[in-house]
Amino acid sequence: MKRYIISSLTAVSLLTTSCEKFLESESPSVFTDTYIYSNSNDAAKAVYGVYALFNQDAFTSRVSNNFAGNSDIEVGGVSANPDNSRRDIWSFETTPSNQDLLTVWNNAFKAINRANECIEGIESSDLYKSSDRTMTQLRGEAAGLRAIWYWYLINHWGDVPLKTTPTKAGDEFYLPRTDRNEILTFLIDDLKAIEPKMMWAEELDYGIERINREFVIGMIARLSMMRGGYALYPDMSQKRAEDWEDYYRTANEYCKKLVSLKPHVLTPNYAQVFLNVNKYIKPKNEDVLYEVAFHPGFGDVAWNMGVRVDAGSHPYGSGSNYLSLTPSYYYSFDDKDKRRDVTCSIVFWDKDLLQQPVAITAIAPNKWNRLLVPTPLGAASAKGTGINWPLMRYADVLLMLAESENALNGPNATAQQYLKEVRKRAFDPADHGEKVDAYVASVSGSRETFFEAIVNERGWEFGGEALRKYDLIRWGNYGKKLAETRRTLLQMGMDQYTGTGQYANLADDLYYKRNEDGSITFLNRLYDPAVIPPVKDSPNKGDNPNGYLRAGWLKSTQLYNSQTSSAGDFVARTWRGYADNTGQTPVRYILPVHATIVTSSMGVLNNDGYGFGF
Repeated sequence: MKRYIISSLTAVSLLTTSCEKFLESESPSVFTDTYIYSNSNDAAKAVYGVYALFNQDAFTSRVSNNFAGNSDIEVGGVSANPDNSRRDIWSFETTPSNQDLLTVWNNAFKAINRANECIEGIESSDLYKSSDRTMTQLRGEAAGLRAIWYWYLINHWGDVPLKTTPTKAGDEFYLPRTDRNEILTFLIDDLKAIEPKMMWAEELDYGIERINREFVIGMIARLSMMRGGYALYPDMSQKRAEDWEDYYRTANEYCKKLVSLKPHVLTPNYAQVFLNVNKYIKPKNEDVLYEVAFHPGFGDVAWNMGVRVDAGSHPYGSGSNYLSLTPSYYYSFDDKDKRRDVTCSIVFWDKDLLQQPVAITAIAPNKWNRLLVPTPLGAASAKGTGINWPLMRYADVLLMLAESENALNGPNATAQQYLKEVRKRAFDPADHGEKVDAYVASVSGSRETFFEAIVNERGWEFGGEALRKYDLIRWGNYGKKLAETRRTLLQMGMDQYTGTGQYANLADDLYYKRNEDGSITFLNRLYDPAVIPPVKDSPNKGDNPNGYLRAGWLKSTQLYNSQTSSAGDFVARTWRGYADNTGQTPVRYILPVHATIVTSSMGVLNNDGYGFGF
């Protein structure tokens, strides 16, 4: 699939419509639609042209990851003042002149238009009308790709134009916004109709790199949970539709359908899930249901999302983490939960490939690491790692099943069963009695306590995978979680300075020694050591030559400024555009439409509402 996406681009440029402006069409095609869709090979090339738009910056370094900040888990560094970049998206201060808005919007609608072309062409073909299995599969892939892009658009812009047919000469190019619920209902119904005719990943030549039946079942559930969830409206109210239970039932039904028809195995070793992705290994019937395929030289996983590796003479190139993980998230894990160290990296590699401890505000998503690729990418490499981006895992389906079951029927045996199934992998079997069975029993006293357990579990399971923001939106607790995080981080910093309080026993410094291979062994990773060890070169250079190295940790001015007795820069800036420390008011996560789109829409689109006041 990686090779085929790119090798098909030349052919696809002739087979598909180009779109330089939003919903504007100009076709250079030298082939008729009848010819293109008369055979499955050329039809597949057209569909691969939709996939190819994942390989643009609009997806690789923007909407797939960076647009997912800032939540209570994944956060990007915010500037001292708005700077009209991605940082303003993180701080909820975006203006219509932000270029990233235009980049993502145009790419999304270009992909949607290509998908619409494919759907219309396939449905008009004799092969599709004769129920040819390959053509129905391609129809499902195009529908799934269209749904993915609308899922992103709705999460960021709310109501957006709905276009279900390809744009042609004479069409009205600029369409008004369509209610988000109408769009979601259309997408859900469309996927429900095609899903039974699709192929499982194991039946496809490129497996989980193609939209497959199990992913579409999961996507129906994801869209249904979104349709039944909360959203922000132009008057800054936050609400869910009155028919929300109907869509939770749909989600529940389709999660159970996948578990019944095509149960997958949760890859037994949690770390292996992401090791596979970094090593370009794509097992079928395991945890990952679908991952976006990036051709070598494309894709920014482990460049802007993952463990930091500094450029040097070594052959691995350089990468960083635009989105870090909050200290409160790092400390939220149970001490025996294996997912913490798989998810959170407290080291980076310097130019000499020596491990170094990170700052407390630079905990990196450890799931993505360019050092793990099968062949080093080259000393000058940076972007374009070729590491795929998983869009859905089986664990997501299981937790949606538990969540929807609880919402509809309470924390019954079914809800508990699937929460347990996900949680079991996180702990050694010897600890299952306490950490799985007893824990789940303890949170199953009410719908409310079980729901909070789901909120926590999804955080621990999917940290660094850029899903948290969208969960918080549909749960309607975005503001609550941001306020909680800000208060927690400030308290963590204060307790380190006073030496009292619930966080006083957490590590104010980390002590470590360097191994011969350049790696680090920590004396303490979470808490203050029982006894402060001898520190190398302290109090004078040459003292304690075999002593420990020391790095500052929670006693950081980024969390608490002891000089002013106020929040440090990290706490004050990260969610700056959301000032409510009670968490009661909704978060304005909705983005404005770029100014050029508004201006050229002849008055059809605007940025009214959401308190923008531009």
